[in-house]
Amino acid sequence: MKRGIIAILCILLALCLVPPAMAAGYSVQSSDVDPSGPASPGDRIITNIAIQLTGSGDQTFNAGNEIEIYTDLDDPEYEYTVSINDIEQTRTVSTRYVRISGWELSYPDTNEVAIYITLEGKAPAVSSTGEIEVIRIRELDGNGNIVSAGEYLIEKTVLNPEDIDKVLDVREDELAELRTTIDTIATEGVNVADAEAKYQEAKTAITNAKTSSYTQANEYLAEAGTLIEEADDLAKAAYANKLISDAQTTIDTTNTHITYFVENRTMSDDSRVTSIEKKLSIAETQLSQAKDFRDNGDYYQARLNAEEAALTADEALSSAEDLREEIGDGGFLPDLSGLGTYILIIVAVVIIGAIGYTVYKRHTKWDELG
Repeated sequence: MKRGIIAILCILLALCLVPPAMAAGYSVQSSDVDPSGPASPGDRIITNIAIQLTGSGDQTFNAGNEIEIYTDLDDPEYEYTVSINDIEQTRTVSTRYVRISGWELSYPDTNEVAIYITLEGKAPAVSSTGEIEVIRIRELDGNGNIVSAGEYLIEKTVLNPEDIDKVLDVREDELAELRTTIDTIATEGVNVADAEAKYQEAKTAITNAKTSSYTQANEYLAEAGTLIEEADDLAKAAYANKLISDAQTTIDTTNTHITYFVENRTMSDDSRVTSIEKKLSIAETQLSQAKDFRDNGDYYQARLNAEEAALTADEALSSAEDLREEIGDGGFLPDLSGLGTYILIIVAVVIIGAIGYTVYKRHTKWDELG
């Protein structure tokens, strides 16, 4: 009996000494894959993922673990950024596997650590239509085991090129999506002529594929895929350029008002003018960043920054127009608005002085008259 009780106590004690299962120390905040539908071998595939480290005890990540990233894509190009309190360090890697050590990610939990991943590659050749791993993210412990809920996976269907009908359907869907993109941005005044020309070439290639032999159809559809990508890039570039140009126009108009305030109305020290100048400086910085992103081919981020620049510049312009209306057109006279209290004091001093002088003169005159 005693032996049985002792055995049970030993088992319970052993269970208490077993460490709890380690939970994942990260979460995926956002992700996207372009194109969104099925792909055929050789298609360019891009994915973007934002990861937030959720912490492990008192640390942002377990120092003994690691993040492993893998892809089935051919010719993969990773660009990943580790952000620590918005201080970023970016690396580029051209291998299927990427590993980020826990030591690199482990900080006191008062810090904010995130990982931003952009992966570009080509859909691989497949013997039959099926799923491939576009990107797989795992948190591994010190023994190489996946921690609980530590795997995140994005898959995509890759079509067998021999299944020409399916490839054709993909190209027609991509062409329809491109048509929508071009039409949508055209309504906003974007010059889509270059993108439209590529669209028409792609449409012709798809039409030719429908009446060609397998070998020719495969070539036409590959050509159509390239043309659609080029047209999409041209459309996005044109859209970014339009937004950048619009923001620049607003900035230039606001600068005209600031020049008037400073040079014509001597208001360089006026707090209202300096406030407008500060806001315009922010807009100019945002626009400069938008141009850099555009020049590097990141049209999505260029568009976001240009839109932010336009909003900030609009606020500055609105404030400048309101101030212009408030002070009116005073030619070359300095602006006296905001100096009302001082003017009243000066007027009061002048009036009191005049009265005092008058009384003094009268008193002097009486003395002279004896």
